[in-house]
Amino acid sequence: MKNRILSLCVALLAVSCTADSARIDTFPFGRTSDGQEVTKYRLTSPLGSYIEVLDYGGHIVGIYVPDRNGVLGDVALGYDTVDEYENPDNKLYIGALLGRYANRIETGVVEIDGRQAVLSPNETVKGHVNHIHGGYEGFNHKMWHAEPSIDGRTAVLTLTRISPDGEEGYPGNLACKVTYKWTPENVWRIEYEAETDRPTIVNMSQHCFFNLDGYGASVMDHTFMVDADSYSLNSEWYIPESRESVEGTPFDFREPRVIGERADMPSLQLERMGGYSAGWYLNGYDGTLRKVAKLSGAASGRTVEVSTTEPCLLIYTGRWLSESVRGKYGALYPYAGMILETIHHPNTPRNPELPQCTLRPNEKYRSVTEYRFGIAD
Repeated sequence: MKNRILSLCVALLAVSCTADSARIDTFPFGRTSDGQEVTKYRLTSPLGSYIEVLDYGGHIVGIYVPDRNGVLGDVALGYDTVDEYENPDNKLYIGALLGRYANRIETGVVEIDGRQAVLSPNETVKGHVNHIHGGYEGFNHKMWHAEPSIDGRTAVLTLTRISPDGEEGYPGNLACKVTYKWTPENVWRIEYEAETDRPTIVNMSQHCFFNLDGYGASVMDHTFMVDADSYSLNSEWYIPESRESVEGTPFDFREPRVIGERADMPSLQLERMGGYSAGWYLNGYDGTLRKVAKLSGAASGRTVEVSTTEPCLLIYTGRWLSESVRGKYGALYPYAGMILETIHHPNTPRNPELPQCTLRPNEKYRSVTEYRFGIAD
């Protein structure tokens, strides 16, 4: 709470301060356990909406956009202190920048151009080992070098770091660049880039938890649409085991539907995952940016459209968020937020029939996702 009050009152740096332009302010956000200073960056549009980002783990602390009455409200879950983001026992990844590989790889053992790589086995589900979200200390537990700038009327924060050869078992020195842009149209654009000196795998993403109606509301009351005819049925240890048609299932969101209206339908996927936690095979994948999904909050009138260059959209509606964990506004109750994670499919390196994510020297990894906030018609 103290940090939030401070952030609302004192700005230490303004990259731009004219009323008709974008603005970036910085605020102290404490220190990591090893003494590194953490800074919060507020990227504000000319119309006053803004997004808050940490240089620790690229975390999203808050996203403030207007409702149907023009009132700004926070639509992202987050914490008050760096301690909560740093806590290794906190497995929620709220607002986290994920890498090198977002989501799961079964056993963590992969073959890359004929050589085996053994990644950190940082998850065990019913006795089965997975590698998840980059390992014990993935990108969300790293300090990033942050460079704020203004591009016309858009606020820009560029995060860079070198992931060294062998980090969490990944081969190759990986030069990473992640650019967050906040535009006058209330678009949060994320550009992921990377280069390597040895063959490796890369699959970066963002794990922001959205609630368009704000704290206290349930995302199960949101309306959701995704342009996908099939989804992944997961095994009991959360690894995709088959591709299934959405027809006649609770995963058919080809037309807008309230998320919770079919949550009680018989479904092996819902049973195994304890609710909505699913990845879709997005239609029309060709590596170009295209609109793939839309989420709407009935109470606020807010919407967010998702566009991506990726082949998969994964959601999790926060069934296992726990009231024992406190966020910036209070307890993180079940269904307090949901992720809209754009990625290559989980377990891709062990499934050659999927679009692969191998990166080699003299190549560049590039992925783009946009979250466009608006108001329902």
